[in-house]
Formats: sequence, structure tokens, C-alpha cells
Amino acid sequence: MTIVNISNHGRITIPSEMRKKYGWKDGDKVIIIDHPLEGIKILPYLSEKKLQSILDMETSIKIIEEISKERKQEIENEKEKLYQRQF
Repeated sequence: MTIVNISNHGRITIPSEMRKKYGWKDGDKVIIIDHPLEGIKILPYLSEKKLQSILDMETSIKIIEEISKERKQEIENEKEKLYQRQF
């Protein structure tokens, strides 16, 4: 938990540790959500380009996982064939 002050212009300063952790730099945008049950949330603003990059990366990871799963199954099938030939 971090406590920050609100300036007379309504500004708050996000502590440097948090800015470093999330990679926020001067001029970056954030989204402030007033959630009725959970209070105020501050989230990074994602441009269309960055959002698409994240989606592409997740899609790539899923494809790699699926290929890996298929390859493991192929290896198991080959092991079974070899085992059956020996006996």
C-alpha cells in the first residue's frame, strides 16, 4: 500500500517504484476506472498497436503450445510402436 497526496490541481504522483515496475514514463497515458464495488483503479492505456502486439504474442504462444502438445503425442506414439516391435 502506498499513500500519495493530491495537489491543488487534482494531480497525484505515482511512486517511482511503481512507474519502473510498469514501465510508465513521462507522457504515458493511464485509464482511471471508478468501479462501484472495488473503488478506483488505475490501468495502463494500451494503444491499438500495443494491444494488437499483445494479442499476436498470446496467439503465437497458444500455437506453439498446441504444436508442442502434438509433438509430444507423436513421440509417445513412436515409443509405443518401438516397444511393441521389441516384444
